[in-house]
Amino acid sequence: MTSYGVAARFTLFVLARNRLAMVFLAVLIPVGVALAYNVVSHDVLPFHHGSTGSVILGGGEKITMISCALNASCQLIGFAMFSSAKHAEDFDLRLTAAGYSRTAILLSKLTSLTAFAALVAAYAAGWMRWFWPMEQPLSMWVAVFLAGLVYGAMGLFLALFLPGQLEGMFTIITIAITDLLLQNPLINKSSGGGLMEALPAYGAMQLGLGAGFTSSVPGSAVVSSLLWTVLFAATAFVAFIRRTRVA
Repeated sequence: MTSYGVAARFTLFVLARNRLAMVFLAVLIPVGVALAYNVVSHDVLPFHHGSTGSVILGGGEKITMISCALNASCQLIGFAMFSSAKHAEDFDLRLTAAGYSRTAILLSKLTSLTAFAALVAAYAAGWMRWFWPMEQPLSMWVAVFLAGLVYGAMGLFLALFLPGQLEGMFTIITIAITDLLLQNPLINKSSGGGLMEALPAYGAMQLGLGAGFTSSVPGSAVVSSLLWTVLFAATAFVAFIRRTRVA
């Protein structure tokens, strides 16, 4: 079997064994979406959509549903990928010592991340669709998928620098909550500007808001998320090569 196949099977095995992540996936997303729909006010509010520069009208419960789904995706996938990378550290070192390709090993992790993010996004978008016949359900799936992709790559990046699971969990949760809290139109009425656009989940949030309340797809939002993913993945790749050079 190729180095890519060996590493991909092991990464998927570690992800599947993460019972806490599976419980969160099964419970956290539907509970969060249901609470947002039933607890938050249904009043329609105007807010500024940064990617298109237009003013959009959206119900408070629907905006909160988008924020909850993105937050759950960021935290769940980010920490799951961090945890799987930490568990695979010794295995990765043995693979590189045996002559396996470092590029193939990292590509296998990115493949696992993509598959996991697609699964979480489909689950979250499905629950949101149950409560709310949104304008663009496919674009909503893309928004949640991109949020998970960015934070999953961040998890791989942080796994190379943080010493343990607790530090990784705390860091990812703190970044995700701060990131999406600042972008929630119910809390922050400003148009954002350069600083807001530099946040990791900015593209996913803008795409999610557009998918929920408009018929347009802001291409710049997709590009923003992909750039963050490439940045984290490329940095993780360089750090991984340096760490395993002695192998």
